[in-house]
Amino acid sequence: MGGAAITGVDDLRTKLGKLEVALSAIVDALVWIDGDGRVQWYNAPFRRLVDRPDAAVLGARLVDLLPLEEGGKPLPPHAHPIHLALNGRPNAVGSYEYRGGNQPVVLEVFAARVQFSRHELNTVVAVRDITERRRAEEKEQRLAASARKRAAELDAAYKALKSTQAMLVHAEKMAAIGQLASGVAHEVKNPLGIILQGVDYLEGRVGLEDPEGVEVLQMIKEAVMRSDRIVRDLLNFSRQRPLEPKPCDIAQVIRDSLGLVGKQLALQSIAVREAFADGLPPVVIDENQMKQVFINVLLNALQAMPHGGELTLRTAAAAPESLPVELARRALATWRPGETAVRCEVADTGIGIPADQVQKAFEPFFTTKPAGQGTGLGLAISRSIIEKHRGGIALASQAGRGTTITIVLPIIHAVPG
Repeated sequence: MGGAAITGVDDLRTKLGKLEVALSAIVDALVWIDGDGRVQWYNAPFRRLVDRPDAAVLGARLVDLLPLEEGGKPLPPHAHPIHLALNGRPNAVGSYEYRGGNQPVVLEVFAARVQFSRHELNTVVAVRDITERRRAEEKEQRLAASARKRAAELDAAYKALKSTQAMLVHAEKMAAIGQLASGVAHEVKNPLGIILQGVDYLEGRVGLEDPEGVEVLQMIKEAVMRSDRIVRDLLNFSRQRPLEPKPCDIAQVIRDSLGLVGKQLALQSIAVREAFADGLPPVVIDENQMKQVFINVLLNALQAMPHGGELTLRTAAAAPESLPVELARRALATWRPGETAVRCEVADTGIGIPADQVQKAFEPFFTTKPAGQGTGLGLAISRSIIEKHRGGIALASQAGRGTTITIVLPIIHAVPG
């Protein structure tokens, strides 16, 4: 009987020994702790993890042996998974950083309460090194982010290419229109001159006794003069006159342009507000051509406010990144590094332009004015002049709320070509 008992104990010890060898052979670190959180048993992977002698491990508090971090900061004791397991949470699991061993690692910690008997409650803690998995996940995230960034860059490049292609098509169309306009204008101008001379001759022959004849001749003359203005606009549009640049105070150029339409503004009860920045450096421009631009913009504003309103004129210094998107894109593409600009704005409180027509505003022959009141070449000519100065022009408008024209001219020291 006694021999059988001894044999049974030996078998049990053998089985326990094999079990311990098996538990020590697995990759994960395993620890048993008592109700006070002190280590009662552990396997070889745990010893390698904490890198301490057996005497310093057995009986020590696991929270002290395994100080964890989260987001680079020490994990508070009350948030430690061992503390959570010891205080009633059946299972506690999480991923944390650990720097207590040979090198920093990322650990996945799982703690579970185990009831061995009615009076004995222990906690089994499994610790898995997931450093390589975390690195692989982070690498995958970086690759995904890089792929998204690359896709966004390719999309932006595609859109830029399409935009450039559209600009080239537009430029070709503009060149064709310019040549056509020049040819048509020259062909039409001479007959118009002959008709006008004929009208002048007939006016001298028709006396006051024929008021109906005088009225008809006056109507013909007005129609010829309007046609002549259209021809002149066509010629201005098609001509590439060289610039005659010189340093100018842009605020004074705007004031001079304003003076030429001041009477019309007063007649239409349009209040003018000036907000010109002090101390702006001069811009190198062709003064006459830039006056043509501002007069055209002011006349457009005037015609947009037939029943009165407010016209605001502003100037300010501006860096490329502070400009509207389309102007910033042009500035970054054509300006020299570090070059800044003078920004001019002409804002009215007029009838505005419908949203579906804003993009067409700079197209030749586009106009929102009634038939016979404009050729639609003003803004196209203005943009051509401004771009020859290496500047840009943009339009923002809301129907019923007004329009703002923004013009930027680079502050340059060399004379533009």
